[in-house]
Parts: sequence; structure tokens; C-alpha cells
Amino acid sequence: METVSNSATPAAAGSPAAIDADTCFRAYETRDERFDGRFFVAVKTTGIFCRPVCPARTPKRQNVEFHASAAAAFAAGFRPCLRCRPERAPRGIGAATPGAALVARALTAIDAGALDEGSLDRLASWIGVSTRHLRRLFETHLGVAPLAVAQARRLMFARQLIEETVLPLTEVAFAAGFASVRRFNSAISAAYRATPGSLRRPVVSAPSVASVGALVSLRLGPLPVDGFAVLTAFYRARAFGGVETVAPGRYARTLSLGAHSGSFEVCHNGHDLTLASAFPDHSRLPLIVARVKRMFDLGAPLAAITSHLACDPLLRPALASGAPRVPCAWDPYELALRAVLGQQVSVAAATTLAARLVERFGIAVDTGGSALRLLFPPPAAIAAAAVEDLTGLGIVRSRAACLITLARHIAGLADWRQSYAGLDAFAADLTALPGIGPWTAQYVAMRGFGDPDAFPAADLGLLRAARSLGLAHTARELQQHAERWRPWRAYAAQTLWNFNSKDAA
Repeated sequence: METVSNSATPAAAGSPAAIDADTCFRAYETRDERFDGRFFVAVKTTGIFCRPVCPARTPKRQNVEFHASAAAAFAAGFRPCLRCRPERAPRGIGAATPGAALVARALTAIDAGALDEGSLDRLASWIGVSTRHLRRLFETHLGVAPLAVAQARRLMFARQLIEETVLPLTEVAFAAGFASVRRFNSAISAAYRATPGSLRRPVVSAPSVASVGALVSLRLGPLPVDGFAVLTAFYRARAFGGVETVAPGRYARTLSLGAHSGSFEVCHNGHDLTLASAFPDHSRLPLIVARVKRMFDLGAPLAAITSHLACDPLLRPALASGAPRVPCAWDPYELALRAVLGQQVSVAAATTLAARLVERFGIAVDTGGSALRLLFPPPAAIAAAAVEDLTGLGIVRSRAACLITLARHIAGLADWRQSYAGLDAFAADLTALPGIGPWTAQYVAMRGFGDPDAFPAADLGLLRAARSLGLAHTARELQQHAERWRPWRAYAAQTLWNFNSKDAA
């Protein structure tokens, strides 16, 4: 996206070319879902900014201006709409250009709270650029600096916590990422023209919780029933026993962050996805929310992705129901180990081996529910294991050695889970380890880090689907054909897997 004003508007997602203001207004008038998240509409007469799909009455053209990001609208003095909830907009920036891809990665880290405790220098190092270049990219694509984006995220998350939970306002301040209660009060009052206490509304009802005692319950956003069913079916087939449970309408798991452990549960009420978090350190809420949203791919601009992929007439038959959401793991480290276990074996066989690994090395935890009783083994536990410890679980010797090497690599990099400098750099780093090839690296990038352009071209399931659609016959041909699907190759891969559902990786 480009910096916007009333006459200059944001660029298309992942495109360097700017969209003119009249095109933005036409998209707003027609509530075109392809533009959701790609710009925000600020209404000068009300002081409110909305998503382009907001159901509110369309104001006159002279009374609106367009902004490339919610943060830019905040910086211009507008406050978010309570009907369309700008904080729930899909990600509006793709990865078609290197600059856009960098901004998208930085936004993912900021959503998880990277600038609440860390510095801008650290964030820049995570994504592999200088601090100065990162600032310049944010100004170009979003119209504001990274710190302004982080502040906008804090403000919108704080308001959600105020409205949907019974947390004391002091707890809300730190859970939202504010450094002090004084800064929280000042920022809320300036942004919303109201004190934090006056924004609090009675919590009518909390979501029912079956397996965790929720300390905080939050609505994460809408998700179709069939979409939730497909995602939970994927997780059910791959669940780590003792760590995860999947039941109709629910997904739950244990987690460990820093010195604390706990659990969470995700429920579907027929329209919205709701998170019930039983984690004692509320300052970790932004990270938990961001990871759960990534698991269920709530930020995907599916209308825009479908429109892009459907330009390929050979892929179009597999897109009958639109582009699917791409499942993503809670923890990229867990996914990396799972990917190694899944090399050249079926999903069921990999799940069996993963269950044995968790039973042998997992850490017992009391969550108040018998099904959730283990934490996934940390990297240090696998790194300290002997090859014989793993072969005794039925893991072949070469794969056992690879698991230990991978765990040692991750254990030695404190920021491995957060530091993602792009698909090429990540794949080069991971494939340098013995036993890990391009398929594993691409798969971890897609399912572990949520890279929308990762594409494991050599996957047998993808090749079967590609052959049946007449796309390609070899991995090389498929890799070449997939170039037209950038920057959404991961969604094309998921489309192909779903087309041949028995081959889903």
C-alpha cells in the first residue's frame, strides 16, 4: 500500500501501483470484499474510520478520505467503527514485492506484541533489514511508522478487552501492551475521547468452556461453519495426544510461554470464533491471540486470493468454493519436528510417532482437565536425547538424528520462533541441516510461520492433483507453473490438497 491522502490512495495488496481515490470510493460503495483490509475509509463528519465492507450507510464522497492502514487513520485523528471492527480486517498487504513481503512479516510480529517489550532494532533484525529501511517501508506502504502501527494495535486491543472482559483496567493496560497505566489512560482518552472506565459495558455472556477455566474470553472474528469444520478436521487428524484435544465445535491445547504454562480453547458459536484463555500472564495475550488467529487464518483476504488464483483457468475448477484457509501450527518449532516425522510416511503414521515423542519427553501439567495433561517437549529436551531414545519409539535412525540436530539448532537460537527473514533465507538456513530438504523447509515455512507464498512443489499430493487438473506432470513443471500464483502459492497448494483431500499434507 502507498501513503494515502484524499487524492492519493493505497496500492493494491502486494502491488506497487497506486489505486486512485475514485476506485477506492467505488469499492466502498459496492462493499467489494476484495478490497477489505487494503484501505480504510475515514468519515470526516463523524470522526470514524471503517473497513470498505462496513454495512453503515455510505456518506457523501466529499466527506470521506482514504488511509492505507488503521494506524494511519488513527494518526489522522479518527477512531475505529464499532460495527465493522477495523481490527478484524484481513491483512491488506501481500508479498508480491520484496518491500511488501517485509512489511507483512513485520506486521505479523507487531500483532504478536514485538514492539511492546522489544525494540524497533530487534524487530528489524528479525526480518532481516536495517531499522532505517524498515521505517521507510512502513511509511511507503502503510503511511505511518512501525511504532504508530504498534500503538494502533494496542488501542484497538485495549478497547476490545475493556468491552468484552471483566479484567480490571490496570490488567487491561498491561495486557494490551502499554508500559504504564498512566500511558494507557492518556492514550485511550486521546484516541476515543472518553476515559477507559466510560468505555466499559456489561459483559452480557461469556462463551461456554468445556475443558479450560477461562480467565479471559474474546471474540476473534467471523469464520464460516464449514471453514471451521475443515480446519478442526485437519487438526484432529494431527493432534498431539495429551497436548491438544479436538471435539465438535472446539479446539483446545496446553501452552508454555516464558515461565508460565496454561491452556486455551477455541470455540465456534455458528458465526464467530471465540478464544477462552486460561493463561496467568495477561501480558502474553497479544501473542496468544495473534497465534490463534494465524492457526485459523483469520487474516486471509480470501476474496482477493480467490480472484487472483482464478485467473489461472487450469486451477479454476479446484476453486469452486473459493480459496481455502491455510492451517498453521500454534508453534513453528512443534511443526518443524512434526514435518521431520512426516517425511515419507502417512499422516496417521506421523501422528502415531508424534504421540510417542510427546509421551516420552512431554512435561506434565495440571490444567484441570484430564485430556490436557502435557506440555509439548521443549527444544532442549529433544536436543539432550540420545538417538537410541528416539529409535526406541519407532523412529528410524536417520530421522532420529535429524530431530536431535534440528532441536539443537532451534535451542541455540533464542529468537528462532520470531525471527523469519523471508522464504529464501529461511529455506537456505533449514536445508543446511542434514536430513532436511526443500519440501520440509517449504512446509515449515507455510504451516509453521504462515508464509502465504511457500510452496512444497515436490509433495506427492500436490503432484497428483496437478496431474489430474492438467497443470503439470513433474515437480519442476509444477514449480514453474506456480509462479503465476505468487504471492499466494500456499493457498494454491491448499486448494490442490483439498481437491485431492486424501492427500492433504
